[in-house]
Amino acid sequence: MHINSMSASHIVLLHLTTAGKQGEELGSDEQQVVLFVYVLIDVANNKVVALHHHYVKPSNPEGEEIIESLLTEECRTEANLQEDLIKNAQPLEHILDEFDRFLRNKGIHPDHGGNTFCLCTDGPLHLRLVLHPETSTKNINLPQYFFKYYDLRKEFKTVFKNDNVNSIKDMLEHLGLEETILLEYGVRQAQDMSNIIQRLITDGHQFEEPCIIKDRLEPGICNKTEYVDDETVVRARGLPWQSSDSDIAKFFMGLNVAKGGVALCLSQQGRRNGEALVRFDDRESRDLALKKHKHHLGQRYIEVYKASGKDFINVAGGNNSEAQAFLSRGGQVIIRMRGLPYSATAEQVPSMGCRWI
Repeated sequence: MHINSMSASHIVLLHLTTAGKQGEELGSDEQQVVLFVYVLIDVANNKVVALHHHYVKPSNPEGEEIIESLLTEECRTEANLQEDLIKNAQPLEHILDEFDRFLRNKGIHPDHGGNTFCLCTDGPLHLRLVLHPETSTKNINLPQYFFKYYDLRKEFKTVFKNDNVNSIKDMLEHLGLEETILLEYGVRQAQDMSNIIQRLITDGHQFEEPCIIKDRLEPGICNKTEYVDDETVVRARGLPWQSSDSDIAKFFMGLNVAKGGVALCLSQQGRRNGEALVRFDDRESRDLALKKHKHHLGQRYIEVYKASGKDFINVAGGNNSEAQAFLSRGGQVIIRMRGLPYSATAEQVPSMGCRWI
């Protein structure tokens, strides 16, 4: 996936509120988006062009309406949202279409020429742990502009060298800015983010290197001699026996699984045992993966625990040069076949009519 790292002419702040926990626990409870807020900023003129918010009606993966209460008590208290507003709203897919039309109307849609833009969020949770997992579960295809973003906290720390900044409130206090009042939670947070970004632009900060979200699992093989950082690996338990590496990568959608980073564990009989070791590109993705403990894959909840690099190597490590060469030529799948006649040749295998499992 090619991403242009040049500075964008516009920034679109995105803030999501779910029906459950907010703040640092956003997305950890699998609750769906109920408020979708975005602010368009013209970077060159350091001007807010538009602020929009949409209430979002949750639905199950089949698109059916949820009958029971939509909001948790925590959401009602912290986000101050009203149930009736959510029940009468449009589903997420409709809101995403509205957002796409907004980008076209403002002349910043990447598929329709004009100016460039990049999303910006308060940390990684809104995209990596909320929007990407929910759209993946609902089989909603996100446009490519949802696969890169500026992390406002990282940008702020780059400028001020302050590692103790972990929230919008922290950034406002550091800058001596007042919090926005009266507006509802999501809109208030977005307005505060806008004030912070405008201050950064005023001080001459350049937004240049966005964070990248992978859109697929890349095939690869891990060598037994390869070093794997202990801070990048998790063990997933409770997987359906038929789960493939792609299914497991989809469960972790939004997080950057390393190339060839899913290793299915086998029993002594050579059958899948419902566990997998998953390796990520960095510690941030690994830490976010741990927040998915007891999230669901289909009807089953998956347990996610820390694991070591040695654990991953023990399952995934190999030294098959032929397999490496196959993948380097663009091959996508390697299968293991058992019970073949001893006299079978390489030419005969494809014609044996093997049953795919």
